[in-house]
Amino acid sequence: MIKRILYTLLPACLLATGFAGCDDDAVEPLPETVPLIIEASGKSFVMGEELTLTVKVNDEKNPQLTTNEDFDVYLTAKDGETDVSKTAFKDFPSMVTVPKGVSSFDVKLPIVESGLEPKQKLTVNVTAFVRGYAMTNPTQTVVVSDHYYTVVSLKNNSDNIINEGDEFTIQVQTPVPVKDDMDINITIPDNQKNLYETLPPATLRISAGEKLAEAKVKTKHNLSPTQHETLVLNFTTVSVMYPLDSDKMEITMKDLEAGKGEKLLDERWVYDHPGIPFTSSGRQTAVMEQYGDAVLMKELDAHPNAELAAAGWKFYNAWEFHSVGSSGDMWNNGNSFGNKVPLFLAARNTVIVQNHAACINEQFSKITDDGYLRMIEMKVPSNATAPASGQRSYGTAAFYGCGTGSPWKSNSQLISEGCRMEIRARLRGQKNGFNMGIWLLSDESAGQKSYTEIDILENPVGPVTGDRAHQTFHSGPTATDKKSKTANNTINMTEWNIYWVEWRSDTEVAMGINGEETVTLKKSECTEEEWTFTNAKNEKGLKFILTMGAPNKWGLGGGTETGGVWSPDAGWDSGFASYNNYERDKENDAIPRLEIDWVRTYINKATVADYELGKAKNGTKFY
Repeated sequence: MIKRILYTLLPACLLATGFAGCDDDAVEPLPETVPLIIEASGKSFVMGEELTLTVKVNDEKNPQLTTNEDFDVYLTAKDGETDVSKTAFKDFPSMVTVPKGVSSFDVKLPIVESGLEPKQKLTVNVTAFVRGYAMTNPTQTVVVSDHYYTVVSLKNNSDNIINEGDEFTIQVQTPVPVKDDMDINITIPDNQKNLYETLPPATLRISAGEKLAEAKVKTKHNLSPTQHETLVLNFTTVSVMYPLDSDKMEITMKDLEAGKGEKLLDERWVYDHPGIPFTSSGRQTAVMEQYGDAVLMKELDAHPNAELAAAGWKFYNAWEFHSVGSSGDMWNNGNSFGNKVPLFLAARNTVIVQNHAACINEQFSKITDDGYLRMIEMKVPSNATAPASGQRSYGTAAFYGCGTGSPWKSNSQLISEGCRMEIRARLRGQKNGFNMGIWLLSDESAGQKSYTEIDILENPVGPVTGDRAHQTFHSGPTATDKKSKTANNTINMTEWNIYWVEWRSDTEVAMGINGEETVTLKKSECTEEEWTFTNAKNEKGLKFILTMGAPNKWGLGGGTETGGVWSPDAGWDSGFASYNNYERDKENDAIPRLEIDWVRTYINKATVADYELGKAKNGTKFY
């Protein structure tokens, strides 16, 4: 119990005040509370180790400050809603007492020595509570498992897909530095050795005190059409302390001479190697080092596709989502989640976007080491930001960019007449009830002359709509009084595809997927009011927008509407709702996610000046 002085005589003293007064010296002042912070000795622990939780006085203005009294700290340990205080720890205390006169106090929490299943991982939230005290970081999240597992992977390639002739890096990593030299033995089938120029090493060693080892391997490029190959790498180790997470890796090696598929389905109709990033001269060295290959692009370079180059498309700009360097123009990870968030896209935290999920890009998006933008939605209680403040059951990401008239980095491209925009994207995870969108919209500020919307990709998924790629033009005098023309196609959206739009002139716009044009709208099909695809009616160009769009009435149908507010039927999120622990589940394959590899723009004007017509934009190159 809290060890405070009990003022049992105080009521009597007050009662007697009117008769004889009360001696001021009889009652001592209450001890003042001090600000506290909680720190953990690590983030990952295995059976037999010990987590130290430190309660510290946290006052920057008075670093010598100590506790003014004995007080009790109440502790809980949960994995989601499950109490794991006995599963993960030995003799876990529900309460400890911090003594008076200390600046810090350690609470030792021994991890169980047995009982966890092989490869079982508990994501444990250890929470401290002190009645009447302000506390920073009261919850510490740690992973408790049976062992530290050694993970073998391809560096910057989580898909394990390469092209023949590619060089790739095998990466062996442990979660903590190894205590002694540790060897991982690598073997490959004899009948695959002829597929390599440089064979994998027979042994990869992680030196004592380190937690990483790497080796570069190069495959052969067979110029004759053959077939895709599945490369197999087998691993063994004698280490008991750091067993292998998996003893086998399979790598898909694509045959570059294999025939292209249907134009709608094969992105190679746009680029021979769509996965190779573009780079500006300033980032060329870093990008090459990170990804092994890159294409140097400059303004007005012809489109790498011969047909598109012949049609007059010249390079204008790109967002490539490079994960290079430690900070700077490309991204910023200065947040508590450690995510690399693009600086060239701004938060799309509108009321509509946040009607069910709080837009927190720092938490629910990141630029991956593979070099693409990953946006997710999770059933994690989150606070929506203005202008839609309030608690939401879900957290999500939403972005916008482009437009002119301000120096912000999000205004680094202009989408206007004479522009071709390409987006390489894939949609994964549980998508029921979602309408993940890649779209363009006219300026929403006051004074906009008309309404223009281009849905480069909408994917409303549900019992009403199925699972198809929708592409739609909307134009007209207002958002409610507009003309629409659409196309929808059944394709595999879980894999990379290139979705594109061409604002060819002030009389024609078109969209497509990979090598096929899917929908075209001409001025001749519209009235004068309906046709808004002109610079005059979009003085600031169009905004580029990425949204997750769930739950979506279009796809789900059903639901209930109360006071004009629609709510989906219970269970729409059953595919991912149980994955509700951010640290534990954010990489789970069931989590709905929109992934963007790159965004590239081309123009059909003679010069950039002819295209931009003096409109101001940020000049930073984000590729």
